Amino acid sequence: MNSKDKKAIVMLLDNIELRSKHTIAELQLLVRQIDSIKELIHRNDVQQPNYEQIKELVQNETPSPRPTSPNDLIRREEVITMTGLSRSTIYTLMKNSEFPLSIKLSERSVAWRRGDIQNWISNKIASNN
Repeated sequence: MNSKDKKAIVMLLDNIELRSKHTIAELQLLVRQIDSIKELIHRNDVQQPNYEQIKELVQNETPSPRPTSPNDLIRREEVITMTGLSRSTIYTLMKNSEFPLSIKLSERSVAWRRGDIQNWISNKIASNN
């Protein structure tokens, strides 16, 4: 395997890592992809895996959507995606009691209940109608 292929593999693994949002289904997909890439690398075949084979392997596997629950804890990036609000706007609205409060998970980590965010969105839609 040449250095170009090795760099491509590292780039793809970095891409997989960035795409993962730490849900169980996505992490399981990540493990399957990494295992598949390892298998390609460790094969004793004459033909070594190349960038195109690995790229195809990664692109062909898509995560299956997992069922959601109102009690799911979701992180800030998902809240931003769901609401279209910026980080600073979310915290300003929280300060003014106009947005659901976050739940402190650890010293530097917070999350929101999915149901609270969905209710906030529904209330915004209803108040605009």
